[in-house]
Amino acid sequence: MGTSTDQISNPNKIDPILWVGNVSPIRLPQFFPFQKREVEIVLRASFQEARSLLQNQKFSSILVQDEGGAEAFELLVQARHLQPMAPRFYISNELNEEKVRKGINQAQVYRFIRWPLAEREIWQQLEDALEKHSTYLSRSLLLKESSSQNKELEALTHSLEGLVDERTQFIEMSHKEETDKLNRERNLVRLIKDLANQNSFEDVLGIIRKELRKFHKIGDPILVYRTDNAKTHFISFQLGTMTQSESSTHFEFPKNAQVPSADLIRHLANHFGRPFAKTYVVPLELRLTNHLMGGNGEAILCVENSLNDKEMPPFVEFMTDRMRPLGMTLDRVLLDSQLSAFSYRWEKTFDGMRDPIAIMDMDHSVIRANKKFSDRFPDKRQAIEGSPAAQALADGQSHVGQIQVDNRIYQVHSYPVVLDNGGKATNVVNQYVDITQSRELYLRMLQNEKMGAIGMLAGNIAHELNNPLTGLRSLTQVLLQEADKKTNLYSDLVEIEKAAARSQRIIKNLLDFSKGEDQPAEDISVDEIVERTLPMLKSALRTHRLEVTLQTVDKTVHVEPHLIQQVVFNLVNNACQAMKDPGRLKLNSYHSGNQVVLEIEDTGPGVPEDIQKRIFEPFFTTKKEGHGTGLGLSMSKSVIEKFGGSITLNSVQPNGARFVITLPCK
Repeated sequence: MGTSTDQISNPNKIDPILWVGNVSPIRLPQFFPFQKREVEIVLRASFQEARSLLQNQKFSSILVQDEGGAEAFELLVQARHLQPMAPRFYISNELNEEKVRKGINQAQVYRFIRWPLAEREIWQQLEDALEKHSTYLSRSLLLKESSSQNKELEALTHSLEGLVDERTQFIEMSHKEETDKLNRERNLVRLIKDLANQNSFEDVLGIIRKELRKFHKIGDPILVYRTDNAKTHFISFQLGTMTQSESSTHFEFPKNAQVPSADLIRHLANHFGRPFAKTYVVPLELRLTNHLMGGNGEAILCVENSLNDKEMPPFVEFMTDRMRPLGMTLDRVLLDSQLSAFSYRWEKTFDGMRDPIAIMDMDHSVIRANKKFSDRFPDKRQAIEGSPAAQALADGQSHVGQIQVDNRIYQVHSYPVVLDNGGKATNVVNQYVDITQSRELYLRMLQNEKMGAIGMLAGNIAHELNNPLTGLRSLTQVLLQEADKKTNLYSDLVEIEKAAARSQRIIKNLLDFSKGEDQPAEDISVDEIVERTLPMLKSALRTHRLEVTLQTVDKTVHVEPHLIQQVVFNLVNNACQAMKDPGRLKLNSYHSGNQVVLEIEDTGPGVPEDIQKRIFEPFFTTKKEGHGTGLGLSMSKSVIEKFGGSITLNSVQPNGARFVITLPCK
């Protein structure tokens, strides 16, 4: 039965009943009770009036009385088209098979009534018809609401598709930006590695010159520096050859990267004896040089160029990224240069040097030493053992080594003394330079440089990933509100939301891990630090079996979490590298007295006894060149001792090593 929207009535409202035909001998009440609601009965004697009513008014039931003509049947057919929801009754004195078939097929008559019929039976038939009419109306209303909801759902789906398209475009743009930033970081890391191997101004300036070749309209770089207020040093290229010069004329260095003032351009032009084109100046910081040498060192890098306004921003960005690595490298080269100069003067002014100096014969007996040597080394054997004096005597060449005496690190320069031309060395001069502080600063510099690069990379990754992850979680939470909790879709959405939240937690741990050293200490459990760190070591742990037993979640220590994270990271990573074949790594935490103990044990080859005492020395490593700096365990020891703890190495039988960390409870 067809239904149009305007024919759907409120199922709680009962429309009147239409009776078409002559006055019936049945008594028709003005109102008919139906389910405790009264239904008005309209009685019409004219078929013409009934046709008009069918077009303008709705009825709950239609009763048509056959008067012998064709009008009754035609009216029923018309009622079927005009009011298809109203049950139709066909009342006739004579009912035969033809009338019934025709009434069902063409007019879809609900009931056929043979006249006369008891009044009670008519009311019963009407009762059934009204109930059916009410059911039809309710069903039609539900269909209407369902259709409306489907339209709203289609509109929402269209809106979500648009949102997904927009987010997809955003992710693609973010991916491109991320790729560009990663390439930028890779180039910067490569530059840092290249600079780390250079020990002269010529090599450093050559690398800078090579880096600048990617830009057109760029001249050769000029390095200008001063370590005191007496002289200004200039290092530049002339006809492809590096030259060094100096000037006693003093002028101000700019503090920020900028196009220099006319005064600086004038000083450069006067010094080099030629006009200068458009120049860009980048200041370089000399932190270590100033700290260790007690000076007021300054340095700038000048680059002549003819870039236009459109080409200038990429060049400025390029130079800004390289300011810090260049400054640190220049700082190191200047420091090495100053130390070399000091070593030369100390050799010439033997007793006036503040560093310990000793002259030994071929039997390694000290035949002369300055006062500093006697003060620093009451036991002379400690200063001789481990020094490169034997090598210097053997090949007649100077050598440099390191020794550790009373927790101080000395760089030992052994200089052979040859009395006869072409003869063998008969004596050796050992110069002991206390590099404890400089090595510590250098260690910090390398560690900060590494963690700074990791932090920058982690920050960029976090920024680029958190945006789509936040959008993904938000959209998932919106869909969870609409999904049926009993469906598989709801379960899948819950898993998606959990995975996105887990990804954001990993990103947060990576950012915490890469923070700088100037972070406040806090009360935290060692178990929580371990749980933050392990997810970042999944790649190293993938071929090994990990056994974790953490029992100190209720015990806290007062530390800087990111530094302890770095200690755990170094120890676990070293253990994984030590186990060449798949092995077992155990992490166990417990408390003993007023201390928290963390044990990290592996099944690797262990540490030989002859080097166990040296593994915590700075720059001592058993790894191949390029695979380790020897700073990991030294840094770990200094961090643990900084917070009042200790770290020790124990051998495990039949093989393996166990590092034991103790920290005082808060």
